[in-house]
Amino acid sequence: MKKHILLIIILFTFKLYSQEILSKENVYAENNLTYKVENNQLFTGKIQNFKHKNHLLSEFEFIDGILIKGSVYFNGKEKIVAEERYFFKSNRKIEKKIKYSLDHKIIWIEYFDEYGNKKLEEDFKDGILIYSCPYSNNKKHGKEFSINKKGEINECFFENGKLIKTDKKPNE
Repeated sequence: MKKHILLIIILFTFKLYSQEILSKENVYAENNLTYKVENNQLFTGKIQNFKHKNHLLSEFEFIDGILIKGSVYFNGKEKIVAEERYFFKSNRKIEKKIKYSLDHKIIWIEYFDEYGNKKLEEDFKDGILIYSCPYSNNKKHGKEFSINKKGEINECFFENGKLIKTDKKPNE
């Protein structure tokens, strides 16, 4: 009896968390919400764009008609993510953009506010922060930090996009 109840719970869970995958022709957008064409209901699932019917170019994820995430893939035989974009639920503007190198050893991340202005830019190589710079009104504002190929730490200070001071420190 316990096995039957467990099986029912598992099947019910798969039904709840399974997502519908459609092409862009099967959905439409109205008032910043996405609906399925077949029944005019808010769309929850993924929209995939293909090249030549077998190469996945991009994928967009929706929950209750709201765009949550978009992914773009490298052009190749494998499904390797090139870029991911996460969106604010309130206005569909980009909240965070992540770009990857082909081998995923280098990652570039940009953070944005609800108005679309860049707040912070960070670069990572093999999981180590190698560049960071805060922004204000889409201009560098604050301490820009970087590590060059020789391992030297560089710090620059910006105010409203203008360089104020540069510090170069040897790697300790």
